[in-house]
Amino acid sequence: MKTKKYAKIITAILLVSLLALTLFACFDSGNDSEGTMTLVLLNGDDTKEYVVDMSKLPSGNSQSTGLVAILDYLQDDGQLTYSIDNGGLLNQVGDLEGNNNKHTFISIYTSVTKDISVAEWAQTVTYKDVKCTSSARGASEMSILADCVIILSLETW
Repeated sequence: MKTKKYAKIITAILLVSLLALTLFACFDSGNDSEGTMTLVLLNGDDTKEYVVDMSKLPSGNSQSTGLVAILDYLQDDGQLTYSIDNGGLLNQVGDLEGNNNKHTFISIYTSVTKDISVAEWAQTVTYKDVKCTSSARGASEMSILADCVIILSLETW
């Protein structure tokens, strides 16, 4: 009789633990909050590099996520300006400016393996011996991990 009582208690504890883990897993952004990441703007022969200390990024209720959080931080710090449309397409970052009339757009490359595109059209860019591949995610959905490199480049279609 006591065995059934203990089994019910253990089952209840396990169930509550599982539910708590599931709930708190939803709050994990998967992004690092320590270390640095590097953002590179490639515009022809002009290269600008920004090294961002991720511990300085806002956390908690911040509206921006992924690469947008990095861009917000750099813009608030006065290092660059950017604009993004409602669909998440980067229109302008620093000196890079996409223009449909000129058939140009800002392409995103990343060193974060889980974000790279596996499509046949994906391209690779190497910066300081770090291989970055076309991102399969939009700017706000990208993973920002310690030591990652994200390259923004003006492309023509």
